[in-house]
Amino acid sequence: MNIAQTSASKAIVAVVAVAMMLSAFAMPAKAATTAELQAQITALMAQIAALSGTPATTPAAGAYTFTRSLTIGSTGADVTALQNHLIKNGYAIAAGATGYFGAQTKSAVAAWQTAVGIMPAAGFFGPVSQAKYMSLMASTPTTPTTPTTPGTPTTPGTPGTPVDLSGEASLDTMEFTDGDEADDVEEGSEDVIVGELTLEFSDGDAEITRIDLALEVDAANNGDDDPWKVFQDVSLWIDGEEVGRITADDEDEYLDEDDGSLRFSDLSIVGMEDEEIIVEVAVTVNDSVDGVGAGDDEDWNMAVGALRFFDADGVATTEDAGMDFVDLTSNVIAAVSGSIAEFSIEEAGSGDDLDVESSTEDPDSTTLEVDADDNVEHMIFAFDLSTDDSDGDVDLNEVTIRATTTVASNVDDLVNDFRLEIGGDSYDAESYTGTGSTVVLVFDIDADTVLSADETVTAKLYADFEDMESGDEGSTIIASVVAVDAEGSDSGETITVDGLPRSGEIHTLRTEGIDVTVADETAVANTIDGADNDFGEYELEVEITAFGEDAYIANTGTGAFTYQIENSAGVLVATGTATSSTISAEDADLENGYYRINDGETETFTFRVTYDPLTSGEGLDYRVQFLTAIFNDDADAVSPTSETLTPASDYETGFARISD
Repeated sequence: MNIAQTSASKAIVAVVAVAMMLSAFAMPAKAATTAELQAQITALMAQIAALSGTPATTPAAGAYTFTRSLTIGSTGADVTALQNHLIKNGYAIAAGATGYFGAQTKSAVAAWQTAVGIMPAAGFFGPVSQAKYMSLMASTPTTPTTPTTPGTPTTPGTPGTPVDLSGEASLDTMEFTDGDEADDVEEGSEDVIVGELTLEFSDGDAEITRIDLALEVDAANNGDDDPWKVFQDVSLWIDGEEVGRITADDEDEYLDEDDGSLRFSDLSIVGMEDEEIIVEVAVTVNDSVDGVGAGDDEDWNMAVGALRFFDADGVATTEDAGMDFVDLTSNVIAAVSGSIAEFSIEEAGSGDDLDVESSTEDPDSTTLEVDADDNVEHMIFAFDLSTDDSDGDVDLNEVTIRATTTVASNVDDLVNDFRLEIGGDSYDAESYTGTGSTVVLVFDIDADTVLSADETVTAKLYADFEDMESGDEGSTIIASVVAVDAEGSDSGETITVDGLPRSGEIHTLRTEGIDVTVADETAVANTIDGADNDFGEYELEVEITAFGEDAYIANTGTGAFTYQIENSAGVLVATGTATSSTISAEDADLENGYYRINDGETETFTFRVTYDPLTSGEGLDYRVQFLTAIFNDDADAVSPTSETLTPASDYETGFARISD
């Protein structure tokens, strides 16, 4: 056969096929049954196949039998079937299988016609397109499941893993309680666990295929009371794996609008005999809920109304009474028997939390070594930022810190620049506010640092100290965080930060001198014989480091340190002949009555005070507070230097009662 003959044959087949179809559908007034129509279509397809030389096919199981042409404006189950077929094969219909043949469905049909070789691809789903659909379905048959025969069951938490059921299952346990995240539901939150369904079967295994539940607002609320205005969807989870999801923002999805009931169908949750299953129920909430805000919450209830399952023999059972099931037909689920999961929807960001806390990395009060010729950087303050109690991530926007000095008349005379380090990121101060001995430093974070929920990061303040002028020797500096601006990463809502203000320790600045660190303290009362000779012994063990030069500490208390004695009533007691003091060193060399500490080395000293209050102070508690450490720059110096011990609370002993 030549090309012309072949083309002619195809043309004849097409004409005959159209004529047969038109004659087939020119039927008597009596309506044909679906079976009769299917038989006619099959016969026509066979005749077309005989004329074209193409083997005939029979409709595959699972194929839909179309009995009319579909075009713009068509509605019904056949439109839904067509849309499902198109969606399954990757043709986009944004609104989904709605049962209405609109412009999107027409475009999808046209794209499908082009792909399968139907011309013209006009988007009209008529006899030719339906015949092509039947032939394609016959080449890729599917095996459907029947309602009384469960599909391929899966084990909880591992979707897709087949299991074999056994026995005649019966539901032994059904409990419904609040979910783990019921206290953390905010506007805009996704998949928040608000309910926990516990199930257990006896006498056999079961496959759960359907669960009915309902959402109902508390009667005391004045906001949205229609669940489809509040929730986007509801989902089911087992061991962190999603096993079911249903749209909740469409009023038509509800079984009963009055009781807010929804039905999860086509589930495949397997419960093995005597093994507990925990199904978590989660909700996704709209960004804005009427009635939520300004401290007001929206209270909601959730209940389970029914559950359907199959046993190994394919026997279906529906449970809807007893245990923790709730009769949803009452339309007021909170007023009937059964268990209800309760949760409250809060304003977006209300569960986000940021606390400023003390840090173990905050340096103790100390003497910082600076230089007379070069800049030197030291960390002077550290604090923690904690989101341990936060429901979501937190963006840092701005941190404000105050720095104060003494001796030097202006902070700028001491410090060239400040920088703040947070979680490895470094920020320079954007601005200084104020002059003189106090400045306010503003660090613009601009959400470059984000704290995850349940995280703690340390913020460290560094000062780049100028080369020290002689007149500023012995200056002090202290810093405190006074404000933190932050917002919820997801909500964008400003967060109230707790724990402000928070201060660091006082640091002394010297180019040369000593640093005194407390190692231990003791306070002991000694009773002699009941006369006026009982006394207390108070000791402070310190480590002294010399820097910039060697340092010399006198070996007598009078020339080594100063102190004051305080009783439990807060009264300062002046020292006198009844008080003695001594100093001792572990390893320091003694020269001309002075212990020598070499530059860059550390020696351990004990300051000791003995106090007898005599009769005037009997029966009181006393402690000693050490105020200064006195040192010289050589063993022959006549003008010693006093290093103030700050803060004083770090250099005091405990109380000891002297009875007398």
